[in-house]
Amino acid sequence: MDPLSLLQLPRASRPPLPLAAAAAPLTEEQQPSPSGEERFDWLDLWYPLAPVCDLDLHVPHGKTVLGLSIVDWYDRGAGEWRVFDDACPHRLASLFEVRIDDRGRLQCVYHGWACVASYPCVVQNNILWFYPRDDPEYKDVLQRKRPLLIPEIDDPDFVTVYGIRDLHYGYDILVENHMDPAHVPYAHKGIMRGIRKKEDPGRYVPEASFLPGD
Repeated sequence: MDPLSLLQLPRASRPPLPLAAAAAPLTEEQQPSPSGEERFDWLDLWYPLAPVCDLDLHVPHGKTVLGLSIVDWYDRGAGEWRVFDDACPHRLASLFEVRIDDRGRLQCVYHGWACVASYPCVVQNNILWFYPRDDPEYKDVLQRKRPLLIPEIDDPDFVTVYGIRDLHYGYDILVENHMDPAHVPYAHKGIMRGIRKKEDPGRYVPEASFLPGD
């Protein structure tokens, strides 16, 4: 394979990560807890990376998911998207700021070789998803387990608008926020039909509790 020409490198959509970011993800191996209860396996899930309409077919895109540095890019030779480790195994060189050659292959900036670990990925609902395990036994995981399907996104009777927003808090706070029946009608007046006036907060009486021991 021909070495890279540094003058031809396309630029991707984020600044370089330090080499430490190319190390193993922060998630730990999922072992049974001391209480005997099975732990939730964060790596046994499909994760959405981006709507494909937001991805440039000609450059790789660097992302971090679960502490794992990855790069997604379009393989023109195969006509499909790929998701790789954002680190060449030889020198841990980042791959999000490299060249996609004339044959559609992602080449490392250091040697020009292409031999990095890849992850299962698929486009579904016009969104690129990836499965964060690159072991050989997960190569066909798509045949056993697919990403969450949202039929309305593919239904022409619905209007779909994609958006990405960085939130500076954990997922647990966001879930609680969306499940709070008194919050959305008051704080987000105008995004739901039949919503009350903003100055008229609702009164809610709980009919059931799902707390442990109740």
